Amino acid sequence: MKISKFIKIAAAISMIATVSTSCTYKNVDYSTRTVSVHGTGSVEVDADNATIVMSVVTRGPNVAEASNENAKIMTDVQKSVLALGLSKNDVTTENYSVEQESNYIDGKRVLGDYRVSNRIKIHMKNVEIVSSVIDTALAAGANQLSSLQYGISDNALAIKQARTLAVQQAQEAAQLIAGTSGAKLGKVLRVEEMQDMNNRRNVAMKAKAAEDALFETASTPIQGGKSTVTVSVDAIYELK
Repeated sequence: MKISKFIKIAAAISMIATVSTSCTYKNVDYSTRTVSVHGTGSVEVDADNATIVMSVVTRGPNVAEASNENAKIMTDVQKSVLALGLSKNDVTTENYSVEQESNYIDGKRVLGDYRVSNRIKIHMKNVEIVSSVIDTALAAGANQLSSLQYGISDNALAIKQARTLAVQQAQEAAQLIAGTSGAKLGKVLRVEEMQDMNNRRNVAMKAKAAEDALFETASTPIQGGKSTVTVSVDAIYELK
């Protein structure tokens, strides 16, 4: 009888030991506290160059006739644009395509006219002639204006200013977070810069305005835009 009690007590001790060995304790180190912030700086600069993308699109039942007509019109467009003082290097072909249009009637595919598109890119170092280039190209036969984009040739100073603003914004955010949480801001541990590679402002023409420009004889009202240079930084600061 005494032996039986001893065995039960030993088994209970063994069970307790087994349970206790399954528990783990992890020591978390809170000695280094940090705060991660993001800052963005943008600077607007007057544009000193512009680029437009225009196309000549022709259609016809005969692919050769549609192509020949397109070539004739595009030749007139390029000659008229170059006469404004641009160089041949400023006018480049961006895309040329030929395709046959088709429709489905009563579930059957019906082939239509051939569509020929010749798209060119015109770069201007003088933003004052943008309006004249557009009007001249349209008058010569261009019938599609895809985009107008302003840019700057030297953005080194603008990048420096935008970078300064980005770092200042990140630091101000870190100081605000530290002060609000009852801590003090320590040294910066890491800064990573992300620069906007476009650094341009696209000037989009509304569909209605572009459509009107094809038929109006008055000069197209185009005003020089501004180019925006943007720099962003991710920073990690120490908290004391």
